[in-house]
Amino acid sequence: MTFGLSIRDAWLIARFELLRAIRTWRAVLLIALYLVAAGGAAYLFSQLIWLFETQLAETLGAAAPSRPGSLLAELLKSRGLKRMFAAMAGDEAAVQGMLQYSPLAILHLWFGMVLAPFFAATTSAETIALDMNSRALRFEVMRTGRTELVMGRYAGQVGLVGLATFMSIPATWGIGAFYMLGHQPIDLAIDLVWLSLRAWFIAMPFVGMGVLCSQLTSSPAWARIMALGMVVGSWVLTGVARYYRDIPESSVIWDVILTLLPQGWMRTMWLMDGGWMVAALICTAMGITIAGMGIVHFRRRDL
Repeated sequence: MTFGLSIRDAWLIARFELLRAIRTWRAVLLIALYLVAAGGAAYLFSQLIWLFETQLAETLGAAAPSRPGSLLAELLKSRGLKRMFAAMAGDEAAVQGMLQYSPLAILHLWFGMVLAPFFAATTSAETIALDMNSRALRFEVMRTGRTELVMGRYAGQVGLVGLATFMSIPATWGIGAFYMLGHQPIDLAIDLVWLSLRAWFIAMPFVGMGVLCSQLTSSPAWARIMALGMVVGSWVLTGVARYYRDIPESSVIWDVILTLLPQGWMRTMWLMDGGWMVAALICTAMGITIAGMGIVHFRRRDL
């Protein structure tokens, strides 16, 4: 099969995977999950902002704000909010540039980086295992190669996660536009779309983890458990690597490990210069590589 035909087959499989998710309501359920989680996080964040503003009003001797966002402009000048954003990004220098975006948009990016990987991995973990369990996969591979099938399923799951990521924007936007003060609806919408793009790229390696696990078993439940374990393990390894990288004798080793982990590029995603685009390309390549790691085993499986 030529390279052009392989790309065509992978595209057709990706389109079928996305349309099947929409037809079987899996896409609706995933979007609803993202909406509820994003809306809940935005609401809790607005309450935290309200608490900060109440304390600021007491310090200034002003009346307590009736709604969150009343003193947002003054609050953005305070050290407390900047320290909170620095804790989210893990890099105080990067936060200085990010403050040109809406605080809700910054929160939305942080939410996408921390929680969306779990959703992405567990959702994509059943993409191949489900059809392997029902033996429906054998009829599909009669018309295309197994590599094209894996890459097509991966691309379809990336599209599904991207759809859920961008469809969750209205929940956060609604909190900022109708509940909080201090936000311009159009500017907030632009900020949310722009930063959601970064969260989508970060999710790609975790989609690859789900597709990898889906090739190793015919049980969707076990595939989801393995994918969840890989995501949790990657977070634990990231924490260990960041802790021990300051030791001179082993700093090089831990730096290499961080480079090979998706979490190692999350801080770069907060940068305002073109560095985040480099991280986006690396995450894209990382997702394809992780998903492709299972092909060696999948090509030998009896379907």
